[in-house]
Amino acid sequence: MGKYINIDSKGNGLPSIGKAKALVEDGAIITDSSFKPNLVCVVENGFFDAAAYAHNESEAELFGRFDGRPKTWLIYEHVEKLAK
Repeated sequence: MGKYINIDSKGNGLPSIGKAKALVEDGAIITDSSFKPNLVCVVENGFFDAAAYAHNESEAELFGRFDGRPKTWLIYEHVEKLAK
């Protein structure tokens, strides 16, 4: 676990809050939490959002566990090259 996206496909930094919106503006598509290629889970942590790359089924399952934080699931074609 632990690959996150902090820039968009143009090299612009993602905002601390509003990462899901910024990724959608960069071509991401909102989806459900079922595992599929290029899956990203944006977790709202209050003071900041985390855009995590769910690169396999177990990662998607971990991020998908209910923990009370709002989550947005995206398909983002650039995730493999941008996630660090």
